[in-house]
Amino acid sequence: MTHINIKKVLCLFVAIMLTVTMAVTAFADDPYTSYNYNAWKEAVPSQNGYQVTDTITGADIGLDQLSDPDSEFFISEDEPATLSDAKDFFLCESTEEWYIVDTGNNRIIKTDLEFNLLACYKTFTGSSMTTETTLEDGTVEVTEANTLKSPYGIYVDEDGIMYIADRDNQRVIKCNQDCEIIMEYTRPESELYDSVSFYCTKVLVDAAKNVYIICPAVNSGAIMYSASGSFLGYFGANKVEVTATVVINRMWRRIATESQSATLTKATPVEYANFDIDEQGFIYTVTEAANTTTDAVKKLNPAGENIISRTENGAEIVFGDQTSVTYSGTTYSTRLTDIAIGDNGIVNILDYTSGRIFQYDREFNLLFIFGCDQEDQNGGFDNPNAIETYGDKVYILDGRNNDITVFSETLFGSYVHEANEMYNEGLYEDSLALWKEILKRDGNYNMAYVAIGRALLNQDEYQEAMKYLKAGFDDEDYDKAFEYYRKDLIRNNFTAAIIVIAVLIVLYLVVKMLQKRGKIPDHLWKRLFRLIGNGIKTLANKIVGAVTKKKGGAANGL
Repeated sequence: MTHINIKKVLCLFVAIMLTVTMAVTAFADDPYTSYNYNAWKEAVPSQNGYQVTDTITGADIGLDQLSDPDSEFFISEDEPATLSDAKDFFLCESTEEWYIVDTGNNRIIKTDLEFNLLACYKTFTGSSMTTETTLEDGTVEVTEANTLKSPYGIYVDEDGIMYIADRDNQRVIKCNQDCEIIMEYTRPESELYDSVSFYCTKVLVDAAKNVYIICPAVNSGAIMYSASGSFLGYFGANKVEVTATVVINRMWRRIATESQSATLTKATPVEYANFDIDEQGFIYTVTEAANTTTDAVKKLNPAGENIISRTENGAEIVFGDQTSVTYSGTTYSTRLTDIAIGDNGIVNILDYTSGRIFQYDREFNLLFIFGCDQEDQNGGFDNPNAIETYGDKVYILDGRNNDITVFSETLFGSYVHEANEMYNEGLYEDSLALWKEILKRDGNYNMAYVAIGRALLNQDEYQEAMKYLKAGFDDEDYDKAFEYYRKDLIRNNFTAAIIVIAVLIVLYLVVKMLQKRGKIPDHLWKRLFRLIGNGIKTLANKIVGAVTKKKGGAANGL
């Protein structure tokens, strides 16, 4: 091999190594494949609206300070320095402080916005509950229930008052930052509450300080308490999922005997998995049960009525993946485990099965799908338990990896959010340039076609609007654009059409008169009549075509 050939081989090898290195780096920066759904509800590749920018562990928080005698946060030398099966977290925006429910370690961790340790809550005072412990000598010691047992959820109001769902103690405690218990919400002493247990998992509070609690054993809705602690009943129960078994049992009960009816499975609604509340006081709920479609996501007004089902296209909205997913030979359906409402009413829903986040605008139009399951790709989630948002970031708490993943908005994501917000505010012309830029970056982004088409429709550019609305398969707005286009076409060409028709009629009468006088040979006037007739027919077809034109085609571009 010559000296020149050796140089060529070395250059080629270096080029290949650089390419591989760049590919690995790109994969590390973007550990999941983003996609969206087209008009046929088929998954298509899409630009990433978010990317992973940080992962927070117990070491990053500084939990080792809890076992350091020289630290102001010292609790004991045996205090764990890692999170354990963390079930929930909450961001108090008024103070910009995080509260992490460290379930496995029976404690609440408080940090600042950057996840620097601020406090650890383990022991409380003022409980009206007691626990019994059998000592070695056989005596029973009764003590105050001053510690947490498998806490599952937390809510913190603007005054810093904590509401903790203390699951295995079967209570929700309301306490201040000094761990002094203000109130305990326990099993209601009411005939309306027919469950023997009160294993509460999630809690939230509205502006009136009413408390809403989720118990997995209760399928009548969220358990509701007043600010004074009185049991008020249930809020926003789910509907029964209509399945073939439910229909058959309902029919059979009409003809079955009492003993036969007793053997039939009762149809009961599925309980909530989680909920969140927005600035306007609307409560959003998610139902985690696999394969459920009825009330998978609800937006409840103060009366407990689902607003989504009342919207014009409410029945058509599908939350989560449109189809099932398969891992390791087993097929799973979407299981929506948590929901978080961000700025401008943006809805973020966490899917436990796939580890993906489904983001919708306040009109429930799908914006982005991002994240993944750990078995699907490196860097994914193993046990995603909770989701929170703040500004342009989305946070996911993983209970098995014991960390918090931070997603930050990409440039493409900022374009979509800005354009979407302007459009929802009625600023169609202002959003048009952004939507066109979005299409340049992602030709599969179906919402951009619709938004551009509607903006052009608002500008009376009907023919151009029809192209985009057709590409986006927005039949309703396409019909509007076509109706206006047809009226404009007829109105703009009506005078010219009448003049042409009148001229042709006069010409026809003149030729007919000359033919009768014998001044035009038969073969010439027949040919002339044929030309005049074809002209009238062509003109008529154009007018009729404008009136009866049919839409169709696929979103294959413009």
